[in-house]
Amino acid sequence: MPRRRGAGGAGRVLPRAGAGGAGGPGAAAGWRLLKVWLDALTPKQGRLVACLHRSLRRAGHETLVTCREHECTASVVRLYGVEPVVVGRYGGGTKLGKLLADAERVRELAELASARGVQALVSYPNPSAARVAFGLGIPYVALNDTPHADAANRLSLPLCAFLVASEALEGRFDRYLAPGARVLYYRGVDEVLWVRGFEPTGSSLRELGLERKEYVVVRPEEYKAAYYSWEGWGWLELCEELRRRGLRVVVLPRYEEQRAAAEKAGFAVPRGCVDGLDLAYHALAVVTGGGTMAREAALLGTPSYYTFPLELEVSAYVERLGFPLKRWSGGAGELAEEIASLERSEVEEWAEKARERLAGLEAPDAKVLEALRALGG
Repeated sequence: MPRRRGAGGAGRVLPRAGAGGAGGPGAAAGWRLLKVWLDALTPKQGRLVACLHRSLRRAGHETLVTCREHECTASVVRLYGVEPVVVGRYGGGTKLGKLLADAERVRELAELASARGVQALVSYPNPSAARVAFGLGIPYVALNDTPHADAANRLSLPLCAFLVASEALEGRFDRYLAPGARVLYYRGVDEVLWVRGFEPTGSSLRELGLERKEYVVVRPEEYKAAYYSWEGWGWLELCEELRRRGLRVVVLPRYEEQRAAAEKAGFAVPRGCVDGLDLAYHALAVVTGGGTMAREAALLGTPSYYTFPLELEVSAYVERLGFPLKRWSGGAGELAEEIASLERSEVEEWAEKARERLAGLEAPDAKVLEALRALGG
């Protein structure tokens, strides 16, 4: 395919990480290894880039991992033994705040990417990183599972050379892509990449004094996101209903206002960053105003519900594959009653079935490597 201006030219073969000599799997196969820049804006993207870092390093590529200051993004990356370069901050809930934070981040990222000599960017739709890659003539490989995030998609996807997405989203991003961009679909969802290698530790239980399958995880909505224009879903009311039915509730807030509300009402809130996967694995159920944590939990076999105002295609896809995931649009009392009536033995059976089904799914890393091979050919 045609390369974007500045992305072509002969490239050197980079040594494999930890190897004494030049070359690596890619060099032996006759394609050019690259120095790949991985950037994350959110905790979900932090898991994604940390796992991609491992896959890319195994293939012989060098990596630079960056993220911004937002929620537990950097801490999630560090869970995988990767130390990110933290660049920039979250701009908050206002349009001006987001714009100014992004403008500052563009300058810092441009200096860093130029100094490090990166040769490709891999990230979710990310206006600051995409703009820097375009300005420096660096090809951009995008991943995406959020067609509803119109602003980020409009500002990022027209600049990508490749898009990697779940087969559940076939055709959903075509209107954003420039001529010549290629889309690589895979049979699975992003979360397969980190759920398939997950090993529960129970650390979250010990930290919060919880008993396995005796609590529910509640994650409020991301109401400050650019794409979120709806009213909240009453997560605090759900927490109260669950407590009335004798269940402990752990709230994983996105913002300080949510944390303050949960603590004032007497619900358990982790003091720092905890491993949300471990917490979801041991929970009786997970309820979230977004989609990521519900899909993670469902892939682990934990009954999960999401209350996002729209049906999320990738979540509906996970449900069709037989994982315990459901979109909930009813009342808080009804949902609390359904969760309280779950049989523990049935939940354990779902976990076993989830492991079997998970083995038949694909993760996005193979398609990212395919895109990099094409860029390095």
